[in-house]
Amino acid sequence: SNIRKFVYYLISCNLAEILIIFLPTAFGKLLFPELSTEQLAPLVPVQLLWLNLISDGAPAIALGTEKGDPDIMDQQPRPPKEPIINKNMRIGLVAQTIAIASVTLFAFWRGLVYNGNPMVENLAFAETMAFVTLSASELLRAFTARSERYPLLKIGIFSNKWMNIAVLTSFVLMLLVVYVPFLNPVFNTTPLGAEQWLLIGPLLIIPSIVAEVTKALINRRDRKQLAKA
Repeated sequence: SNIRKFVYYLISCNLAEILIIFLPTAFGKLLFPELSTEQLAPLVPVQLLWLNLISDGAPAIALGTEKGDPDIMDQQPRPPKEPIINKNMRIGLVAQTIAIASVTLFAFWRGLVYNGNPMVENLAFAETMAFVTLSASELLRAFTARSERYPLLKIGIFSNKWMNIAVLTSFVLMLLVVYVPFLNPVFNTTPLGAEQWLLIGPLLIIPSIVAEVTKALINRRDRKQLAKA
Protein backbone atom coordinates (compact mmCIF):
# COMPACT_ATOMS: atom_id res chain seq x y z
CA SER A 1 0.00 0.00 0.00
CA ASN A 2 2.76 2.46 0.89
CA ILE A 3 4.64 1.54 -2.30
CA ARG A 4 1.56 2.55 -4.27
CA LYS A 5 1.43 5.89 -2.45
CA PHE A 6 5.14 6.46 -3.10
CA VAL A 7 4.77 5.74 -6.82
CA TYR A 8 1.49 7.65 -7.12
CA TYR A 9 2.89 10.79 -5.52
CA LEU A 10 6.08 10.81 -7.59
CA ILE A 11 4.27 10.17 -10.86
CA SER A 12 1.75 12.95 -10.20
CA CYS A 13 4.59 15.39 -9.48
CA ASN A 14 6.62 14.36 -12.51
CA LEU A 15 3.68 14.47 -14.93
CA ALA A 16 2.84 17.97 -13.75
CA GLU A 17 6.45 19.09 -14.21
CA ILE A 18 6.49 17.68 -17.77
CA LEU A 19 3.29 19.54 -18.60
CA ILE A 20 4.62 22.75 -17.04
CA ILE A 21 7.64 22.68 -19.35
CA PHE A 22 5.84 21.41 -22.46
CA LEU A 23 2.87 23.78 -22.69
CA PRO A 24 4.72 27.13 -22.52
CA THR A 25 7.54 26.04 -24.82
CA ALA A 26 5.07 24.60 -27.34
CA PHE A 27 2.41 27.32 -27.30
CA GLY A 28 3.82 30.22 -25.27
CA LYS A 29 4.91 32.26 -28.28
CA LEU A 30 1.25 32.70 -29.19
CA LEU A 31 0.91 34.86 -26.06
CA PHE A 32 4.45 36.21 -25.76
CA PRO A 33 6.01 36.38 -29.26
CA GLU A 34 8.82 38.63 -27.96
CA LEU A 35 10.19 35.81 -25.77
CA SER A 36 12.32 32.95 -27.05
CA THR A 37 11.36 29.32 -26.54
CA GLU A 38 14.07 28.99 -23.88
CA GLN A 39 12.79 32.05 -22.03
CA LEU A 40 9.27 30.63 -22.00
CA ALA A 41 10.30 27.65 -19.86
CA PRO A 42 8.90 28.34 -16.35
CA LEU A 43 11.69 26.36 -14.69
CA VAL A 44 15.40 26.10 -15.42
CA PRO A 45 17.12 22.68 -15.29
CA VAL A 46 18.72 23.25 -11.88
CA GLN A 47 15.32 24.08 -10.41
CA LEU A 48 13.86 20.86 -11.82
CA LEU A 49 16.75 18.90 -10.35
CA TRP A 50 16.17 20.53 -6.96
CA LEU A 51 12.47 19.70 -7.13
CA ASN A 52 13.09 16.05 -7.94
CA LEU A 53 15.73 15.56 -5.27
CA ILE A 54 14.28 17.65 -2.42
CA SER A 55 10.66 18.72 -2.86
CA ASP A 56 9.49 15.43 -4.40
CA GLY A 57 11.95 12.96 -2.91
CA ALA A 58 11.74 13.61 0.83
CA PRO A 59 7.90 13.47 1.14
CA ALA A 60 7.78 10.41 -1.12
CA ILE A 61 10.17 8.58 1.21
CA ALA A 62 8.09 9.70 4.20
CA LEU A 63 5.02 8.07 2.61
CA GLY A 64 6.78 4.75 3.18
CA THR A 65 6.36 5.24 6.92
CA GLU A 66 2.58 5.76 6.75
CA LYS A 67 0.77 3.39 9.13
CA GLY A 68 -2.18 2.82 6.78
CA ASP A 69 -5.92 3.47 6.80
CA PRO A 70 -7.89 2.92 10.03
CA ASP A 71 -9.81 0.00 8.48
CA ILE A 72 -6.96 -1.51 6.52
CA MET A 73 -7.51 -4.98 8.04
CA ASP A 74 -11.18 -4.92 7.01
CA GLN A 75 -10.53 -4.12 3.36
CA GLN A 76 -10.90 -6.79 0.71
CA PRO A 77 -7.61 -8.09 -0.75
CA ARG A 78 -6.71 -6.49 -4.05
CA PRO A 79 -6.91 -8.67 -7.17
CA PRO A 80 -3.51 -10.28 -7.84
CA LYS A 81 -3.37 -8.82 -11.35
CA GLU A 82 -4.34 -5.28 -10.34
CA PRO A 83 -1.63 -2.82 -11.45
CA ILE A 84 0.12 -0.59 -8.92
CA ILE A 85 -1.63 2.40 -10.48
CA ASN A 86 -5.26 1.30 -10.70
CA LYS A 87 -8.24 3.04 -12.31
CA ASN A 88 -9.00 5.26 -9.32
CA MET A 89 -5.39 6.37 -9.06
CA ARG A 90 -5.29 7.16 -12.78
CA ILE A 91 -8.23 9.51 -12.26
CA GLY A 92 -6.33 11.14 -9.42
CA LEU A 93 -3.21 11.46 -11.58
CA VAL A 94 -5.12 13.36 -14.26
CA ALA A 95 -6.71 15.67 -11.68
CA GLN A 96 -3.40 16.33 -9.91
CA THR A 97 -1.45 16.90 -13.11
CA ILE A 98 -3.96 19.49 -14.28
CA ALA A 99 -4.23 21.17 -10.86
CA ILE A 100 -0.49 21.47 -10.17
CA ALA A 101 0.36 22.52 -13.73
CA SER A 102 -2.44 25.11 -13.78
CA VAL A 103 -1.45 26.91 -10.58
CA THR A 104 2.23 26.88 -11.53
CA LEU A 105 1.64 28.23 -15.03
CA PHE A 106 -0.67 30.90 -13.64
CA ALA A 107 2.03 31.97 -11.17
CA PHE A 108 4.58 32.10 -14.02
CA TRP A 109 2.25 34.19 -16.18
CA ARG A 110 1.57 36.61 -13.31
CA GLY A 111 5.29 36.96 -12.78
CA LEU A 112 5.86 37.78 -16.45
CA VAL A 113 3.29 40.57 -16.51
CA TYR A 114 3.79 41.79 -12.94
CA ASN A 115 3.29 45.56 -12.60
CA GLY A 116 3.38 45.88 -16.37
CA ASN A 117 7.18 45.86 -16.47
CA PRO A 118 9.00 44.62 -19.59
CA MET A 119 8.50 40.87 -19.60
CA VAL A 120 12.08 39.91 -20.44
CA GLU A 121 13.25 41.73 -17.31
CA ASN A 122 10.75 39.71 -15.27
CA LEU A 123 12.06 36.26 -16.22
CA ALA A 124 13.92 35.45 -12.99
CA PHE A 125 11.01 36.84 -10.99
CA ALA A 126 8.46 34.80 -12.96
CA GLU A 127 10.55 31.63 -12.70
CA THR A 128 10.80 32.14 -8.93
CA MET A 129 7.03 32.51 -8.71
CA ALA A 130 6.62 29.25 -10.64
CA PHE A 131 9.32 27.44 -8.66
CA VAL A 132 7.86 28.40 -5.27
CA THR A 133 4.30 27.62 -6.33
CA LEU A 134 5.21 24.23 -7.73
CA SER A 135 7.49 23.24 -4.87
CA ALA A 136 5.17 24.33 -2.06
CA SER A 137 2.00 22.96 -3.66
CA GLU A 138 3.66 19.56 -4.12
CA LEU A 139 4.79 19.57 -0.50
CA LEU A 140 1.28 20.33 0.76
CA ARG A 141 -0.23 17.83 -1.65
CA ALA A 142 2.00 15.10 -0.12
CA PHE A 143 -0.21 15.14 2.98
CA THR A 144 -3.25 14.20 0.90
CA ALA A 145 -1.35 11.28 -0.66
CA ARG A 146 -1.10 9.56 2.73
CA SER A 147 -4.39 7.76 2.13
CA GLU A 148 -6.05 6.61 -1.07
CA ARG A 149 -9.53 6.60 0.50
CA TYR A 150 -9.68 8.62 3.70
CA PRO A 151 -9.78 12.43 3.87
CA LEU A 152 -6.82 14.14 5.46
CA LEU A 153 -8.86 15.34 8.44
CA LYS A 154 -9.85 11.72 9.18
CA ILE A 155 -6.30 10.38 9.38
CA GLY A 156 -4.94 13.52 11.09
CA ILE A 157 -3.04 16.28 9.32
CA PHE A 158 0.12 15.95 11.39
CA SER A 159 -0.14 12.32 12.52
CA ASN A 160 2.86 11.17 10.45
CA LYS A 161 5.95 12.56 12.19
CA TRP A 162 8.29 11.77 9.30
CA MET A 163 6.05 13.49 6.79
CA ASN A 164 6.02 16.59 8.98
CA ILE A 165 9.81 16.58 9.14
CA ALA A 166 10.20 15.94 5.40
CA VAL A 167 7.82 18.72 4.38
CA LEU A 168 9.18 21.25 6.86
CA THR A 169 12.79 20.52 5.89
CA SER A 170 12.03 20.74 2.18
CA PHE A 171 10.12 23.99 2.68
CA VAL A 172 13.00 25.57 4.59
CA LEU A 173 15.46 24.48 1.90
CA MET A 174 13.20 26.01 -0.73
CA LEU A 175 13.21 29.32 1.18
CA LEU A 176 17.01 29.23 1.35
CA VAL A 177 17.18 28.93 -2.44
CA VAL A 178 14.94 31.98 -2.76
CA TYR A 179 16.32 34.23 0.00
CA VAL A 180 20.04 33.43 0.38
CA PRO A 181 21.78 35.92 -1.94
CA PHE A 182 24.64 33.72 -3.15
CA LEU A 183 22.17 30.96 -4.11
CA ASN A 184 20.05 33.28 -6.28
CA PRO A 185 22.33 33.25 -9.35
CA VAL A 186 22.85 29.49 -9.01
CA PHE A 187 19.12 28.72 -9.07
CA ASN A 188 18.04 31.78 -11.09
CA THR A 189 15.78 32.96 -8.27
CA THR A 190 14.97 36.31 -6.75
CA PRO A 191 13.49 37.10 -3.31
CA LEU A 192 9.71 37.43 -3.13
CA GLY A 193 7.94 40.01 -1.01
CA ALA A 194 4.77 39.82 1.05
CA GLU A 195 2.68 40.98 -1.90
CA GLN A 196 3.86 38.06 -4.02
CA TRP A 197 3.23 35.56 -1.22
CA LEU A 198 -0.31 36.88 -0.85
CA LEU A 199 -0.76 36.33 -4.57
CA ILE A 200 0.54 32.78 -4.74
CA GLY A 201 -0.63 31.71 -1.27
CA PRO A 202 -4.12 30.60 -2.39
CA LEU A 203 -2.59 28.76 -5.35
CA LEU A 204 -0.55 26.52 -3.07
CA ILE A 205 -3.57 24.79 -1.55
CA ILE A 206 -5.55 24.23 -4.76
CA PRO A 207 -3.89 20.88 -5.67
CA SER A 208 -4.55 19.59 -2.14
CA ILE A 209 -8.20 20.64 -2.35
CA VAL A 210 -8.50 18.97 -5.76
CA ALA A 211 -6.95 15.79 -4.35
CA GLU A 212 -9.40 15.66 -1.45
CA VAL A 213 -12.42 16.41 -3.65
CA THR A 214 -11.33 13.77 -6.18
CA LYS A 215 -10.92 11.26 -3.37
CA ALA A 216 -14.41 12.06 -2.03
CA LEU A 217 -16.04 11.74 -5.47
CA ILE A 218 -14.35 8.40 -6.15
CA ASN A 219 -15.42 7.07 -2.74
CA ARG A 220 -18.99 8.21 -3.39
CA ARG A 221 -19.04 6.46 -6.77
CA ASP A 222 -17.60 3.26 -5.29
CA ARG A 223 -20.21 3.23 -2.52
CA LYS A 224 -23.00 3.57 -5.07
CA GLN A 225 -21.57 0.74 -7.15
CA LEU A 226 -21.25 -1.45 -4.06
CA ALA A 227 -24.86 -0.71 -3.07
CA LYS A 228 -26.08 -1.79 -6.51
CA ALA A 229 -24.06 -5.03 -6.43
